[in-house]
Amino acid sequence: MDLITFGCSFTKDNYQSTWANVLANELGLNLDNRAERGSGSEFIVNRILTSDLNNVAVAIMWPNADRLDLWADDTVPHLQGDIEHAAWLDGMQPEFVNLHGERSQTTGFNLNGYWPRGYKEHYYKYLYTSYQSVHNLYRNIITAQLYLDSIDVPHVMMSSMALQYPLVMWKTPFEIEPEIYNKINIDKFVDGSETEGFINWCLTNNKPFLNKWYPTTQSHTDYCQQFILPKAIHEFRNLT
Repeated sequence: MDLITFGCSFTKDNYQSTWANVLANELGLNLDNRAERGSGSEFIVNRILTSDLNNVAVAIMWPNADRLDLWADDTVPHLQGDIEHAAWLDGMQPEFVNLHGERSQTTGFNLNGYWPRGYKEHYYKYLYTSYQSVHNLYRNIITAQLYLDSIDVPHVMMSSMALQYPLVMWKTPFEIEPEIYNKINIDKFVDGSETEGFINWCLTNNKPFLNKWYPTTQSHTDYCQQFILPKAIHEFRNLT
């Protein structure tokens, strides 16, 4: 049986193993890592919806809310020229990627994470609000949960940032709409997801980082063993 994982570079890193590798090894499952560096929650939920999830277990680490997944193709040549700001998905060069993991220099999503480089700068300057971005994240989580429940796929979720404040760079004031937030099934998340999340847990507990943003494999291992593995064992207990 496969463990399929979704997320950003905290889930799939070209330079080190992450919690996804640790979890698959601990559970004795084959890892199919469908995360992409720099991705936001919109890319993730759409990739979930376009994936074959027959007879698998799923684990997702949601990224921070202040990200924009921007599609480029021949209808927007100016965005095609913005590829220099795309994530290095293979660790070697910037590339676009579609929902099936196919990479291209001309067509696909420009996933460049939280930092608004290139044309995305205009979005953050003129259109961005924390309120909208945070609630878009919540909607995408709810959509993923409802879909996975509807097809009876066991799943466990975690968040890189605290769900109640999932922002990194663009911290403008906002209020959570409880009618939206309360529709998230928190029981599917690992402990501490609402108020802390992976990155803040690493900081609070003085876990090692490769640089300012990336916890080391040891930090991923510690977090997985303490939080993700117990939750996964519970959620995946009926797998054969």
